[in-house]
Amino acid sequence: MATTLALLSLVIQVLKAILGFLLCPILLHYPQKIISLCSSVIFRSEAHPDMIRSDGVATPENYQKDLENILFCAVGHACFLQVDAGADLIITQLFYDTDIFPEFVNDCRQIGINCPIVPGIMPINNYKGFLRMTGFCKTKIPAEVTAALEPIKDNEEAVRAYGIHLGTEVCKKILAHGIKTLHLYTLNMEKSALAILMNLGLIDESKITRSLPWRRPTNVFRAKEDVHPIFWANRPKSYISRTLSWEQYPHGRWEDSCNPSYGALTDYQFMRARARDKKLHDEWATPLNSIEDILEKFKKHCLGKLKSSPWSELDGLQPETKIINEQLGKINLKGFLTINSQPAVNGERSDSPSVGKLGGPGGYVYQKAYLEFFCSTDKLQVLVDKCKSFPLITYMAVNKGGTLVSNVGTNDVNVVTWGVFPAKQIIQPTVVDPASFNVWKDEAFEIWSRGWASLYPEDDPSRKIA
Repeated sequence: MATTLALLSLVIQVLKAILGFLLCPILLHYPQKIISLCSSVIFRSEAHPDMIRSDGVATPENYQKDLENILFCAVGHACFLQVDAGADLIITQLFYDTDIFPEFVNDCRQIGINCPIVPGIMPINNYKGFLRMTGFCKTKIPAEVTAALEPIKDNEEAVRAYGIHLGTEVCKKILAHGIKTLHLYTLNMEKSALAILMNLGLIDESKITRSLPWRRPTNVFRAKEDVHPIFWANRPKSYISRTLSWEQYPHGRWEDSCNPSYGALTDYQFMRARARDKKLHDEWATPLNSIEDILEKFKKHCLGKLKSSPWSELDGLQPETKIINEQLGKINLKGFLTINSQPAVNGERSDSPSVGKLGGPGGYVYQKAYLEFFCSTDKLQVLVDKCKSFPLITYMAVNKGGTLVSNVGTNDVNVVTWGVFPAKQIIQPTVVDPASFNVWKDEAFEIWSRGWASLYPEDDPSRKIA
């Protein structure tokens, strides 16, 4: 029987590749005979784009025909998915006119479609993406939405904030009609969806937990990956792009990664969204008159007075940084320019709002104090001499040319974050690895010029100081 199921699965995959999604009615009709499976279909509450005329409206006849077919057009395929074929529920495509959804539900009930109908809500995250998606789907855009977006269309942060507000209001109106289920399209940008759910009081921000300190990649081949070097903690996209070619991803222990090679630096690592680029320019391209101005700028970032950093893809500081931000500010003024850090944590509950960043509730988090910074050669020598009196402190320092100064072995891997949970192996998600540090240094130094100094005009004295 197992062999038969495996063969059937292979045959289905081959046929799907040949016939597109025309097999969907068959699969919907027979899933319960193969495996326990919930089947859903996607449907447009405003009618399929092919049914909509140039004036943005489908004729009553076409709308009725669309209802009877429950037709969904995917890119490059047309598939007729009937509820009678076995679908358990209907999820609608995006819509912004809240009057359409209750009418659609009523129309479905009138022709005998009684399965649950779930509204699909797509938060607006950026203006161009919004126009592209609504244009492709021929989605009706209410006049008040267009009027609200027009003056802010070039301000990505304002557009995202309005998208959260609009999504919240749309959901409120839908829930007021007695609908108890929502489907939010995230498109790998979950922050807006989470903000909407928090605005609705459906989730508590303090209860949002992650199994790891970073968001898991959507790549199925990285599903079991649970260890990262700490150096890319603030640049997760860059890390993923530089490790795409790995055949194995570390699971359980970093040594399991078999010392893979990182991809070379490309323009991708230095690409930024327009809103982030504008924020960096506003905060980091201010005039510099001396080295002291640089020290002050790094200090301001550690204190949360700057919301961006050339060395980070993330917005603002991590919650745990507030535990040590005053100390970080003082360190920066002494000429140690910090770009990554974490406080020491000894048995803090895993659901702590500040450091509870892995594994969910019920466990305990431990961290070694970690600090990463730029400094002059003279200051490094003083620091190395001081460390001789503290044998428990390990360090690695490297210049742009690759000269390494360290008190650890080249193959020593130091776990700096771990979690203990009932009936589970100890989680060790963050490590310090000398080989990875040597790779990271190229990116860290390059950010000085391509991520920061390049914000200034070429002949600007501030650029030379940076």
